[in-house]
Amino acid sequence: MAPLKENQIGVVRLGRRPYLEMSASQADLVEARRAGRLGDLLLVLEHPATYTKGRRTEPADLLRSPGHYAERGIEVCDTPRGGKVTYHGPGQLVIYPVIDLRGIGEQPEEVDRIDVAGFVSALERAMTAALTRWEVEAARIEGLTGLWVSRKDPIPDDATAVSMAPGVARGEVRKIGSIGLRISRGISSHGLSLNVSCDLSPFDDITSCGIEQCQVTSIALETGNAPSVDEVGQAVCDELAALLGRDPVPVSPAEIGLGTPVSATA
Repeated sequence: MAPLKENQIGVVRLGRRPYLEMSASQADLVEARRAGRLGDLLLVLEHPATYTKGRRTEPADLLRSPGHYAERGIEVCDTPRGGKVTYHGPGQLVIYPVIDLRGIGEQPEEVDRIDVAGFVSALERAMTAALTRWEVEAARIEGLTGLWVSRKDPIPDDATAVSMAPGVARGEVRKIGSIGLRISRGISSHGLSLNVSCDLSPFDDITSCGIEQCQVTSIALETGNAPSVDEVGQAVCDELAALLGRDPVPVSPAEIGLGTPVSATA
C-alpha cells in the first residue's frame, strides 16, 4: 500500500469476516505496524454469530452448554483481548484499531509508556458522537465497561455502577456498545463493537461483559429504524479520526493483504 502520511489514518472496509481469521490477521498487522510497513489503520467489519471470550472470562459467564450454542450456529472463540465474554453478529459494527499509541494523546513521563485510558476515552467519545447522528444519547458509567443508554432520564455525567444499578436491574439502562482492547508493545488491536440492527437474543445466553442483569439495545431498537452498518462505521471512523487529529483515507483490503471483502449481506 502507498505510505500514509503522519496526519492520516487508513480506513479498511472488510465486510463480514470470521472472527478467528480476523484475530490472526490482526496479529500480523500489528507486527507490520511495529516494523513500519503499514500506517495506522481502522478495520471496519462485521462478524458471523460468535461469542468471544476475553482473558477474564469465567466458565459461569457462558450460561448454556456448548451444544446449545452449536445448535444455534454460534461459534465460541477464545480471544487475546481484555475483558470477558461478549457476542458479535451480523448487524453489529466492529472496528479494530491497529494504531501505534506511542504517538497518541498525552504521553506519560515514563519511557515507552502510553496513554491507554486516553485512547479508550477517545473510542467512547467517538461512538457517543456518532450515535447522536441518529438521535441516540449514550454515555459511559464509571465502573461499568462500554456505552449505555437510558429509557428514562439521561445518564448523568457522574453516573457510577452503584448509582445506576437499580436502572440496570430494571432494564431501563441498557448497553449499546463495548470496548475490548489488546495492547502489544504500544500497538493496539481488537477494539469496539456497536449494536446497529443485530439480533440481540444471543446476549441472553451469556453474562455479557461479566455484568449480571445486563440488558442490551441497538440503534434499531432505540429509534425504530436503523442506518446501515457501513453508515455507522463511517461516522465512528470520522469522529475517531478527528479526535486523534487525523484525516481518514480509504485503504483497500488487498493493500494490506486481506483479499476481497465479503458482502455484509452475504
